Amino acid sequence: MHKWTVPVSICDILILFGVFTGFTFAVLLFFSKRVHHGANRCLALALLTLVCWLCWVLGIDTDISHYMPYWSYIPLQYSLTLGPLIWLYVQLLTNPRPVFYKKYWWHLSPFLLEQGVFIAELWQGYRKGTPTYYTTAFWQFNPILQVLALASVLSYLLLSIRSLNRYHWQLADQFSDADRYQYRRLKRLLIAFGAVWLLWIPYFFVDYFAFNYHLPISGYYPLYLLLAASACWIGAEAFLRPEYILAEMTVEKVSVSAVEKTIIQEELSQRTAWLRKNLEQNLLYMNAGLTLRELADFLGIHPNELSYLINSGTGKNFNDFINEYRVQEALRRIQDPAFNHITLLGIAYDCGFNSKTTFNRSFRQVMEKSPADYRAFEKAPTKL
Repeated sequence: MHKWTVPVSICDILILFGVFTGFTFAVLLFFSKRVHHGANRCLALALLTLVCWLCWVLGIDTDISHYMPYWSYIPLQYSLTLGPLIWLYVQLLTNPRPVFYKKYWWHLSPFLLEQGVFIAELWQGYRKGTPTYYTTAFWQFNPILQVLALASVLSYLLLSIRSLNRYHWQLADQFSDADRYQYRRLKRLLIAFGAVWLLWIPYFFVDYFAFNYHLPISGYYPLYLLLAASACWIGAEAFLRPEYILAEMTVEKVSVSAVEKTIIQEELSQRTAWLRKNLEQNLLYMNAGLTLRELADFLGIHPNELSYLINSGTGKNFNDFINEYRVQEALRRIQDPAFNHITLLGIAYDCGFNSKTTFNRSFRQVMEKSPADYRAFEKAPTKL
């Protein structure tokens, strides 16, 4: 009878912590009744994919097959579904009317390939009485699966980031407070996760060509620790932070040619001047939640006509166009001694901004310096 003396290192304990944390967040996300339940379930499955992979790593590293000979017969590797699940999460998160279309299913089809390889490993392992990772099928096919998984994750992360960029662009053309809806933290998280996966490339080549694919698990500790940290970070970001708000964007489209017939090129400058006059006289830019549709309704024109007027007449999108007016109003107040007692953040909110970050970024775009630096320069005593 074997005594349970499983060799466990500090790294194994840290990975195990990532497993429990990732699994907890996955369960919470899957069963939470929140707005983005479809997207959250896709992310929960992605987290479970990472958790299962880390469990497989722990099983090998601690030589648990010595005490549980058949543990490796449990399917724990689904790496080819990780990229598609993250991409589906982004797709459902940025869609005003999220629907899991039938065409999405084929993105998960590589799962069948991976499980087909596992069945071959399982069959050989059962016949020889060895763990699946000691079989010929494993040594033949696992390097190929690793390359495919790396390509899959990086490709789908790029597609996800491109979807977020496209979503940001659409928001900026319809909302004056677009930053409220944008997923900047999510984008940074996806980039960081992609950087972790890029580290697999040198590891794979060193392992395959220098160690004949026999580099011990301990050699991969840095990568597995980063994966464990990623599981914790992704779960915490999705569950603990306030829910992202979906913006209701205008979905109907008018062709550019149709709009150009409405706004003759010679009249563009006149119409732009008319737009600016209405905006300035009525102080519409002071409304922090101003949208393209609301401004179009006030002016009595179609939202697409207004969008074309702003894009072509000013060379800016709606968000930058409105925020430029807000910055000019903030400049006027900073220069006015009557507003010396008001903080920069107070001025920003009074001028229509809804966050300090948006105010600082917009101010730098116009003045090429921060609001604090500008105010310090304005209030500095003049030396004779």
